[in-house]
Amino acid sequence: MAGEPDPEIVLKLRKGDASALHEAYRRFQPRIFSYLARLSGRHEVAQDLSSEVWCRAVAKRHTLRPDSQLLPWLFTIARNLFFSYCRWRRRDEHYLNELELVHGRVDPPPTPLEVTLSSEQEALLEEALQRLPQRYRDVLILVGIEGLSHEQAAQVSGIRCEAVRKRFSRGVQLMKEAIPRAGKAMNGGGAS
Repeated sequence: MAGEPDPEIVLKLRKGDASALHEAYRRFQPRIFSYLARLSGRHEVAQDLSSEVWCRAVAKRHTLRPDSQLLPWLFTIARNLFFSYCRWRRRDEHYLNELELVHGRVDPPPTPLEVTLSSEQEALLEEALQRLPQRYRDVLILVGIEGLSHEQAAQVSGIRCEAVRKRFSRGVQLMKEAIPRAGKAMNGGGAS
């Protein structure tokens, strides 16, 4: 599915055809949203960023090469937007800390994404995924969840294919190690 070329839709998008944009949105919006939700861990952030992905796609449609695969191109836009969001969020938190406006902060209520994670196993997987270092989480989502090939994930991430393979392998290993610990913590600490 991820490796399917989209030459017709790409050519129409490059020309500004609205029907091509609607078709791309229909086919890929759920995957873009899912990717951003897993990267951010926040439903509302994923909503905002996925909307921005489509605005950028329209604005940058002329940069698409006729032989481009649309999904990796959209994931690249999504990934870049997410990391920009992270930089701005860190900057904002830094300024708030400087102004001492953060004192007495209360934890926010659970997000809709957190509420919908109803099964314990899914919650454990999502928790373990969120605890992974970003470089492993990104590759696990792209390859393991979204089904991109290693080559496409390398294109999206801006790293070599071999680095994707290593990060994917290490990410899977870290997930396997994290799941039993997460389960023990949820069951009262796991001390025997």
